[in-house]
Order: sequence, then C-alpha cells, then structure tokens
Amino acid sequence: MEIFTKTENPLVIGIRGEVDADNCGAMADQVLAVHQSDPEVLVDLSEMTFLDSSGISAFLELKTTVEEQDRSLRLTHPTDSVRRVLEITGLTTVFGL
Repeated sequence: MEIFTKTENPLVIGIRGEVDADNCGAMADQVLAVHQSDPEVLVDLSEMTFLDSSGISAFLELKTTVEEQDRSLRLTHPTDSVRRVLEITGLTTVFGL
C-alpha cells in the first residue's frame, strides 16, 4: 500500500494497492498526517486493488476521528472491487460515494 498526493488544490491523496489487516493502521495514520489542517479529507481510491474488513474498520475510525475535529472525510473514485465491498456493507453513502 502506498499513500501519495494526487492534487494540491484541493488536496486529494490517493491510495495504491491493498488495504488490509497488515497495513490499515498505517494507512489511517498517513491519511491523517497528510490532511492535518484541511477541512475536507479527500481520498482517491482509483488505484486501490483490495479492501478487507480491517480496512473498512480503519476508514470508519478515520471518519470518526476527522469528524471529531470538525472536518469531513470523503472517498472518491473507488475501483469496481472496492466499490462492491462498500456497497455490500452499505457504506457508499457514509463515505459520500
């Protein structure tokens, strides 16, 4: 898994690869570090190849943390496989998809 900056204004970061039990904590920490002061946290998933239940939990915890700071979290452009996981779990609207 790799976190990278997609655009600067607005700041959008991308996630490349798999988000699973092995790296979901690091993913959440890196997303928070990049978006320290932005009012909206935008995460592009167009290069994410896999998302498991641990990754889903990490995104939900990340959303809670961001909202406690009066900010918002939005996921964008999920791959078909990631979108399917989010649809099955009923989380597409939670993350603004």
